[in-house]
Amino acid sequence: MRSVTTALRVLEAVAVNQPIGLSALTRTLGLPKTTVQRSLATLAESGWIEQQASTGRWQVGVRTFVVGSAVAARGGLRPAALPTMRDLGAEVGETVHLMVPAGRDVVLVERVDSPQPVRAVAPLGARGPLHATSNGKAVLAALPQDEVKAYIEGGLQAVTPHTITDPERLRTELDGINEAGFAVCQEEVEEGVVSVGAAIRPGHGRPVASLSISGPKSRMSPELLMSYGEKVRLAAEAIAVALPVNADLT
Repeated sequence: MRSVTTALRVLEAVAVNQPIGLSALTRTLGLPKTTVQRSLATLAESGWIEQQASTGRWQVGVRTFVVGSAVAARGGLRPAALPTMRDLGAEVGETVHLMVPAGRDVVLVERVDSPQPVRAVAPLGARGPLHATSNGKAVLAALPQDEVKAYIEGGLQAVTPHTITDPERLRTELDGINEAGFAVCQEEVEEGVVSVGAAIRPGHGRPVASLSISGPKSRMSPELLMSYGEKVRLAAEAIAVALPVNADLT
C-alpha cells in the first residue's frame, strides 16, 4: 500500500510540475532518488507518464488523459461545455479553458485552442492555485465565506511576481469578482499571459467548474478584458443551464 501511495504522489507531482527531471522531482517530494526512480519506471510502464526524448524530463502520458477525459465527462460536464467553448473560442480567437476545482487548485479538463500562432497553451491535467488563476478566483469567489477564510488561512503562495499574496487585497478582489460576475488574472500564474474566467454554477449554487479565455498580454487590452469578461460570464451561465439535471460533478 505504501508503494501505491508513493507512486500516486509521484504522478501528481509530475502532473503539477511537468516537464520535470528526476532531481527536481526528488527535491519536490523529499523522497530518496531510488524510490522516485522505481515509481517513475512503474508509472511509465503502465502509460501514466512518459519521458521526453530531447530533455529526459517527465510528463503525464496518454493514460492520464483518458482518465482526465472520463472525469470531465462525469455528470455531463464535457458534452455540455464543448459546444459553448467552441463558439466562444471562434468568437474571440483566443484559447478557452474548462477547469474543475480540486482541493486548493483548479485542474484543466478541456481546452479549445486559439488559431493564433502565439497563444496561451496549458496541458490537460495542469493545475493552478485558486488564488492565482482567473478560473480559480472565479471559483473561490463563489464559495461560502467560511471556506474562503479557511483557504486564505492556508497561505497564499506566489506563483509569479504578480500573484496576489496579501489576504486583504485578495478579499477585495473576490468582492469585485462577485459584483462583476467574472475574474481577471494579470500574469499571476504565468508571466505574459492574461485571462478572464467565470464560475459555472448550476442553479446559482456551488461552483462545479469554471471557464476562461486566455491569451498573451499583448493582445488582451483592458478594453477587451471587460468585453471578454462579459462573454465568458454568459458562456459559463449557458453551460450551467445545459448541464443535466442532478448531474453528479462532485
